[in-house]
Amino acid sequence: MDTKPLEKQAEDLIKHKLLKFDFLVVKPTFDKEGADLLIIKDISEKVTPFLKIQCKGRRIEKGSNVSIPKKYLEDNFIVFLYVEIKESKDDFLYVFFKEDIEKWTDAGSEFRLNISKKFYEGKEYIEKEFNKNIALKIENLLLKQAIDKLVKSFDSIVIDGIFLEKAVIKTKAFYKELYPDKEFKKPSIDELIVQFCRYGQIEMKRELNCYLIYSTDFGLEHFVEIGDITINDFLNGEIEKTVGKKYNLYKFKTDEIVSFKIEEQLDRLINTENVLLIADDPAYIPYLEELKKKGIEIKIAQMKGDFGSRMYHKFRYADIMYPIGICIGLEKFEL
Repeated sequence: MDTKPLEKQAEDLIKHKLLKFDFLVVKPTFDKEGADLLIIKDISEKVTPFLKIQCKGRRIEKGSNVSIPKKYLEDNFIVFLYVEIKESKDDFLYVFFKEDIEKWTDAGSEFRLNISKKFYEGKEYIEKEFNKNIALKIENLLLKQAIDKLVKSFDSIVIDGIFLEKAVIKTKAFYKELYPDKEFKKPSIDELIVQFCRYGQIEMKRELNCYLIYSTDFGLEHFVEIGDITINDFLNGEIEKTVGKKYNLYKFKTDEIVSFKIEEQLDRLINTENVLLIADDPAYIPYLEELKKKGIEIKIAQMKGDFGSRMYHKFRYADIMYPIGICIGLEKFEL
């Protein structure tokens, strides 16, 4: 049976019910992982909490069911179920949160809810019928999401591999003039991350993620030990994860413009994580300025202007030569 007309009717009803409780409801113009509607609270350029709503509609004669892919389930995912009884035209509206959906029948890649002919008599339905208590729970879920987003508990380091390669070369050349007899070693990505954290005041812990994006047109692997070369796009979750020293390392070698790929990755992180950007390219300046207008400022590590920096701006930054110097074999007193 085609449920699309009924689900469109359900969507209109759900939107109407939510508006009565002063929720801001919008129809997404893009695919948002199963969301037919979005509930948005306190529109802000900096942080905008939202809930994803999937609308289901069923007309019951003998029985029916509803299935939800497991991949859709997140803390901000809710299912609204509109059920109409064919003979009597009586109708009901139920709401299921993530923890409710996980109690449905496990059907492999999805959870399934069976709807019997007298579903409305079941306790699992009676407790889920939409009312002011359910509306309050939705309000609290929005509030919790807003608080969680504002308190950033994770750290990430995003590295422009083109810049890292040039920075290692320039750092070696600079110190070679000071110490012509000294032998410099090839730094490893593990050593560099440890030093970036130290100079960027980032705690080394399990939640630390590092994203290294480098170009097929350059040879970063000849100047930094980065492990196996990878070509899959980690932004789509297809890359193998290699664990560095107390952190997760994601590597992506691309033939596209590196700064574009890095900005795409930053967009995924800036509202929920503290970010240290290792980069030195004027292409980032407009992007960083837009972030600052929204109240978001990230840490930057780059070259000093005296040593060939190409990124002139008014943001605070750390000098990358010091951590690289340690990693190529210099003592602190030699820096």
